[in-house]
Order: sequence, then C-alpha cells, then structure tokens
Amino acid sequence: MFGLSESELFFYGGIAVMAAAGILAALCVAVFTCTGRRLKKKLEQEYGKPQR
Repeated sequence: MFGLSESELFFYGGIAVMAAAGILAALCVAVFTCTGRRLKKKLEQEYGKPQR
C-alpha cells in the first residue's frame, strides 16, 4: 500500500487511533466543563446555593 508491512500498519494505525482518542477526550472535557458550569448556574438560580 504505502510501502509498509502489515505490522507497521498496525503500529502506526494504533498510534493514530490513540491520538484521535486523546483529541476526542480533550474535546469532551471542554464541552462537559462548559455545560457543567451552565447547569450549575441554572440550578443555583432555581434552587439556591447548596448548603455545606
């Protein structure tokens, strides 16, 4: 295909999959942090601050 053996394709393919998983994890953390802040603000507005 690109002059790579099957084992090299698995190796570099695994690296690519791990990189994609890392990028998606960072994206999910950013989205959940943003939506979590919005949710916390809305819950505090509706129910007041939690007592600790």
